Amino acid sequence: MGHSGPANSTGLDQYTGPTIDLALGANLTSRGIIALEVAAWRKSTPIGSSRSTFVTLSLLGYPFGSLLDNLYFQGGLGVGNGSFPTLKTTTTPSRFNVTRPSLQIALGYDVPLACPIWITPFFQSYGTIGGRRITGTLPAGQHESANAVLFHAGVSLRYSHPGPAQDCRRRGPAMTQ
Repeated sequence: MGHSGPANSTGLDQYTGPTIDLALGANLTSRGIIALEVAAWRKSTPIGSSRSTFVTLSLLGYPFGSLLDNLYFQGGLGVGNGSFPTLKTTTTPSRFNVTRPSLQIALGYDVPLACPIWITPFFQSYGTIGGRRITGTLPAGQHESANAVLFHAGVSLRYSHPGPAQDCRRRGPAMTQ
């Protein structure tokens, strides 16, 4: 599930809806992965359909050992695109479109399911950067930003065999060791 819309001070134009996230990556080490990731969100709203899409090159690292062995942090840079209806001022809603550089931050925890399949609860946040403030589309005192945001939480399935063939439940030595 995701929550997305134009970034603004009140969140009135942001909605919750289903998301899809696809990633393809390669292990840099037993504790680090580089990946190309695509996250997409779409929702029919009372004044028209909204959508967000983010394409990100990200680094994913497992910095801890012991009980937190499978906890990861992720960060990335990419491009984000959003298209959102604005409040009706005529019989047809106008659209707010944005394509800008974007940032991604995430965290999750891999739980071994069946070697080499993992189930991963996660939280990700995407946002475009460099947008300008837009006035006049919302009631007095409320302002939109020409940026798109996506808060994305869920459970994913991963195919990953990060360690030696005999050890599919651990990620290898912690980065701090």
